Amino acid sequence: MKKPLAFSLLELLATVGIILFLAAVIYPFAANCIGRAKATAEVAGARRTISAWMAYAGENNNSVLPGYLMDPQARNRLGQPVSFPANARYVFRLAPYLNYELKGSLLVNKQKNISDDYHVSMAPSFGVNLTFVGGDFGGGSDMQPTDANLDRYGKFVVTRLSEIHSPTSLIVFGSARITDSAGRTEEGYNAIKSPRLHANRWEENYQESRPYYAFGNVHPRFDGKAVCAMADGHVELLSIDQLRDMRRWSNQAAQADNPDWNMQSL
Repeated sequence: MKKPLAFSLLELLATVGIILFLAAVIYPFAANCIGRAKATAEVAGARRTISAWMAYAGENNNSVLPGYLMDPQARNRLGQPVSFPANARYVFRLAPYLNYELKGSLLVNKQKNISDDYHVSMAPSFGVNLTFVGGDFGGGSDMQPTDANLDRYGKFVVTRLSEIHSPTSLIVFGSARITDSAGRTEEGYNAIKSPRLHANRWEENYQESRPYYAFGNVHPRFDGKAVCAMADGHVELLSIDQLRDMRRWSNQAAQADNPDWNMQSL
């Protein structure tokens, strides 16, 4: 009788070795392709988002979308009222200018899976530069645009497109993150904060393991870069070092041409 065909131990080891070798070669390539696809999706989402932001200004006498301001008229896709604090965050104020198509615009990649109003408002893929663009009127604001603060610090927040000194470099939206109750990173948050206000407030070296607020909620998730949408409507990927330039955040810093600008009393 003929012996049954079978692999020898040497042949099995050789086959396993080839499979492991191919996996080691293919995995980085596949991971790189996935990363590029995610970056492409986020850039496309940022373009739709900044286009809607500009459409809002166009329909509101050149006014800039408030970053945080309670809106009792806010509605979701179904026409249902959105309650506080979700109705104060920028998301549902911008939603009508996206025809409520938030997936693929404000919600990309991992954030496309969220749907309830509160979560959508809390953790869109892009945070808005609310302190300096549109204004943060919330109780926990870094700097509310009150008459007293405007008298003391000058017009630190742009509320009309015509006020913007350098629209090609002023950040409106950027890739954001927050950490959930289990310590996991969620690729979205509704606000991003500048590296400086009255003094430096970002940590020196970016580390993913540090709290999200250590770098103003900004998340450089694409090879160390964050997707950023500018006030002129274009989108860039910027590194943490590039994002430390206050001229990208503050109209006053751009006017003073000072990358290390701090807010000071007049």
